[in-house]
Amino acid sequence: MDVGSVYGSYYETAKSYMGLRKEEKQARFAEKVTDKSQVSSEDMTLEEYKAYFNEKMNSLYTHPSQRNRNDIIDITDAAYKRMQTDPEYEKKILDALAKNKAVNFGNYIPQISYMHIDDTYEKCYGYTQGMKENDGYSGSSSAKETDAGRQKKARQKELLEEYLEKRAQMKEFQQEALEEKIAKQELERSRLTKAWSSKRQMAAATNAYESNVMTETSTGSNSLLG
Repeated sequence: MDVGSVYGSYYETAKSYMGLRKEEKQARFAEKVTDKSQVSSEDMTLEEYKAYFNEKMNSLYTHPSQRNRNDIIDITDAAYKRMQTDPEYEKKILDALAKNKAVNFGNYIPQISYMHIDDTYEKCYGYTQGMKENDGYSGSSSAKETDAGRQKKARQKELLEEYLEKRAQMKEFQQEALEEKIAKQELERSRLTKAWSSKRQMAAATNAYESNVMTETSTGSNSLLG
């Protein structure tokens, strides 16, 4: 057997071994996630907790009428960290998600559904964009997606990307407008400060002049009396 064959055999064996080790590690973690009594979320790394929470979120009941809806759920790292150490907050977020996922939209659904989850409930928000006919929905989950349906889904994805791009541009525009407003306020504040300073200087000069005139008048009167 030549050196290349030996190396190739060793490489394939090592590769297979590493693959099995990775699968075993993932399987062990999945078993821990399934059995809550064996793992605490606080003992997980952030990435492990993200996988754990996302699995819980994806297992929530979703009403069949929402099958064709484009959902975007944006969860910040700060939110994951808060939920990892605060079970009550985690439950509050999951309850809110479950409530949204259980809504029956019937024959018309939003084109886009966006939800932002942050580290406080006050920072969380969500909205929908547009409405469309809920093709293929007849009150049961047995309808199959057709080629036309897939084409519509692709088009909806394009619209979603265009919408997100416009939204990002709008945020940038708002930030620029805010910075411009702050700059104008700073200029106005500087102008008023200078005007106020100039007024004070003028008042001081006037007072000094009047004081000087009074002193000279008093001196002149004394000379006449003398």
